[in-house]
Amino acid sequence: MAVFWRDLSRRVLPPSKAGVTPAWAWSLAALEAIFLCALAFGLSCWIAPQDPLGLGAQFPWLWIVPALLAMRYGTAIGVTAVVTFIALCLLLPELAAYLPWSRSIVASATSLAGQEFPKAFFLGGLVLTLICGQFSDIWSARTRRLRAVNAYLDERLNTLTKNHFLLRLSHERLEQDLLAKPLTLRETLARLRELTASQQAADPVELPGAREFIQLLGQSCQLEIAALHGVTGTDRYAGMPTAVLGEPGVLDQDDPLVRYCIAQGRLAHVQTTDITPADRSASRYLICAPLLPSGSAPVGLLVVEKLPFFALNDDALQLLSVLIGYYADGVRLGHAVRAVLATVPDCPADMALDLMRLQRIRVEAGIETSLVALVFGKDEESLDRFEQVKRLKRGVDLSWELAGNSHVALITLLPLASAAAVDGYLLRIESALQQQFGGGFVSSQITTHTARLGHADAGETLLGLVRRCAV
Repeated sequence: MAVFWRDLSRRVLPPSKAGVTPAWAWSLAALEAIFLCALAFGLSCWIAPQDPLGLGAQFPWLWIVPALLAMRYGTAIGVTAVVTFIALCLLLPELAAYLPWSRSIVASATSLAGQEFPKAFFLGGLVLTLICGQFSDIWSARTRRLRAVNAYLDERLNTLTKNHFLLRLSHERLEQDLLAKPLTLRETLARLRELTASQQAADPVELPGAREFIQLLGQSCQLEIAALHGVTGTDRYAGMPTAVLGEPGVLDQDDPLVRYCIAQGRLAHVQTTDITPADRSASRYLICAPLLPSGSAPVGLLVVEKLPFFALNDDALQLLSVLIGYYADGVRLGHAVRAVLATVPDCPADMALDLMRLQRIRVEAGIETSLVALVFGKDEESLDRFEQVKRLKRGVDLSWELAGNSHVALITLLPLASAAAVDGYLLRIESALQQQFGGGFVSSQITTHTARLGHADAGETLLGLVRRCAV
């Protein structure tokens, strides 16, 4: 039965609403339409029993109800309201037989029985309702598309903001404990993100890559005694830590700093002005921070019991907050990234993550996303063209380089790009090659392949494109 109603909703409801709004919501909307139409019809019978449909009135007031319902819910609910009016008009004599004590119902039934069925009246009302419903469907679809695009752009902006902050820090300082390893903080976080994407904890309470992550926190923020705790329920965390630095004790969830951190959903420390002096002195922790992904519930909790006095400063707290946000996002989206990496193991984690985000937007909002692959030879001229194409990549695009024995390929993910946008991208690349090297794709022996994300698995789509490149 559930499958029947799902298929019926896909056929009857607008494409932008079917599959997004649950079936029970549409059932409530239909019941609301029937109730409001019955209420309006009954009120009309009570006010004007000799003309319940308002055929002699200067304005057909009854059609305001279907028009408003169509504007709010769309064409399907509007048509339901019209059908309800027709059914009430036809069944009114039967209702009058069961309600002889209601003078208005009896008078209205007598009035309708003495005249011909008003076909033009209902046809005009149906046309008005269809116009309002079509207007609602079109603008609802546009609104959903804009919301999906804005949600994706907000995620990208949040990621770019964190990247900008980490890039500034990586140019300003290198951590003393990482001098033996020539890695910047950005490169270290990239490895940590790959770790959370490739590892999967056997227990939901456990956190993937927790030991490596807390070691990174200790090196970057000078933590001495700290612990990571997984989530066991709503606002509840495991007493035993998943990963530790030093020898911390069992988590005290009644600690004032822990309670404040959980209630506010943000990092808290002993210098937080909103915490009373009594609570500061009663807390055994110096820092508490939830592992909170963007737009989701916490996946863990970090508590710090000991760190150097001068390490508790604004820069260290800001760095700690950014590192925690990166790790939490990786944990939340790790299962989605792993689904792509299981099909295409060599795919970069960033591209796998965006593939899953854009796949969801394609299914829910119908906004297309495209993949473009350019295959080059390995001679010197072809490699020069390859490097030039790499430099032409837009900031919003993600690329993946593949190298084989005789060819190299560059796969570029074009977010929210339709077929026309792909044509424009290829035309821009070919024009740049023509200006610098005097030849386009054909004369330069550059092979192009394209693919679009659809309802099929995103990993399979990417794998098919890789196979077509034959690198």
